[in-house]
Amino acid sequence: MDKLQDFSDWMHDIIKPDNILLSIRDAARASNVTDAQVRYWIKNGYLRTVKADNGAIKLPYNQIASIRMIKFFLDNGYTLSGAAKKTQENKDIVRSIRHLVFSSIHNIGKQGNKTIFDLGPIDKDPEKHIFGIETPEKITYIIN
Repeated sequence: MDKLQDFSDWMHDIIKPDNILLSIRDAARASNVTDAQVRYWIKNGYLRTVKADNGAIKLPYNQIASIRMIKFFLDNGYTLSGAAKKTQENKDIVRSIRHLVFSSIHNIGKQGNKTIFDLGPIDKDPEKHIFGIETPEKITYIIN
């Protein structure tokens, strides 16, 4: 890969939700719940699964957000059905965040210890772009 844009396109492709599959155990560990909880939530239709090529039940990595949200709501006094309902209501926010992150980055570059993200043109002045500049200390934004 010669350009960072190629790398960015490659990263978008490999982290599509259905490209990274987790076992029930891995999903449970990543979410600080038990395997039994994940299996129960799958059985009751609260989590989406796919069958791997070998026939094993797998969870797309984006189901981690659902598992963590269900757990959060359970820990805050909701019943399982109530937690699942609240999780579904909040999934639109998660989808919006994913869309924003994966659609906004037009290019990535390095300058010393700074990573520069081209977030695309401004609607009213397409010649100007918004840039996010990340350093180990902070993130700043500029228009150039």
